[in-house]
Amino acid sequence: MDIDTVCKLLISALEDAGYNSSTIFNYQGAVRRFKAFCEERNVTEYSSDVGELYANDVISPKTGKFSKERYHLQGRFIRLMDSYINTGKFDFAVSARTRLQPDNAYHRSVYNEFCAYLKDEYDNENTQHFYDYGMYSFLTFLESNYNALRMEDITVPIVLAYLKNTKPTRQREVLCEIRKIFRYLGRNDLLLAVAGIHAPRYNRIIPVLETSEQERVKAVTEDTNTPLRDTAMILLGLSTGIRACDIINLRLSDIDWRNDTISWRQSKTGNLVCVPLTPSVGNAIARYLVEQRPNAPNDYLFVRLLAPFDRLSGHSSCYVMVKRILEKASVQKDGRILGMHMLRHNAASTMVRNEVPIETIAAILGHSDPDTTGIYITTDQERLKECVLPFGSISKEVIP
Repeated sequence: MDIDTVCKLLISALEDAGYNSSTIFNYQGAVRRFKAFCEERNVTEYSSDVGELYANDVISPKTGKFSKERYHLQGRFIRLMDSYINTGKFDFAVSARTRLQPDNAYHRSVYNEFCAYLKDEYDNENTQHFYDYGMYSFLTFLESNYNALRMEDITVPIVLAYLKNTKPTRQREVLCEIRKIFRYLGRNDLLLAVAGIHAPRYNRIIPVLETSEQERVKAVTEDTNTPLRDTAMILLGLSTGIRACDIINLRLSDIDWRNDTISWRQSKTGNLVCVPLTPSVGNAIARYLVEQRPNAPNDYLFVRLLAPFDRLSGHSSCYVMVKRILEKASVQKDGRILGMHMLRHNAASTMVRNEVPIETIAAILGHSDPDTTGIYITTDQERLKECVLPFGSISKEVIP
């Protein structure tokens, strides 16, 4: 069956099954990416082989890093496509996709033991996925070039060949991955070999909201048609730079109304963050709790507005909400990612422009290293202009 037809049937089936708009939106994105993926390969008819290739394409082209969202969404998308091709209907009860596995039995055993180690080592699922995908990629490289090479037989030239085989935009992540792998394996010789290697850092322009855009967003949050939950989440994101994975895990007890603070432990770093609850954010949250939050059977701060009243499902829920608000405020995408990370960038850049010390900004954002926060200095155009050298003493002569 041709790809366009089966994709249209899938979206229609999702609508008929009563899936909410944010879920359908996510699948529409998967459809667009899948069609572009197939066009690049001149593929027009669906097959399980091309589906598997797409499901395993889990490196984000924007960041060069493993994308948990792509991993799960594309896996679910292809399982549904395969179920239709095999049975003539979309099986929405298909079991969860299994983790990527090396083909070689020995390497598969090494990989599974490493994944078990990561589960014990880290609570954060994103961190686990980051390192387990690194091990999978490394073992796949070994299988392709050195057959069933044992871990104790890995040499420095092999490691260097792996690094050379890596895209420049991913080399920093790969170095981080293999250092973790070598520590796990107890290969101090390989750790020493890569200790002095420093991959280039690719710094992109940090996307922020212009002043006029911020004013329009504020107007949307004050609109009575905007859900109070969404208003509270937007204002909290703009003022604190909280990540999507943390805002969906906030509990009612994380707010200290007596001392006007809100605190949470960051999923990514494990750092405890405690920030003042400004009047605008505090009032927005209080109004949501009093007037709109359902009587949910849990203590999550932000929950679904439609039954079942569970916590928000993940990054995608936050992305759809933020995107909806920004579109209502006529904020053009212009190559920017309109999600919670946009609000995080904006919060940090606003603090920089207000001359808040970098160390304080790092503490609020939960960065373990203040140097990580330094990238936000590039958003302060006025202060950057002060760093520009005058041209007065430069010769006006042009040498052909």
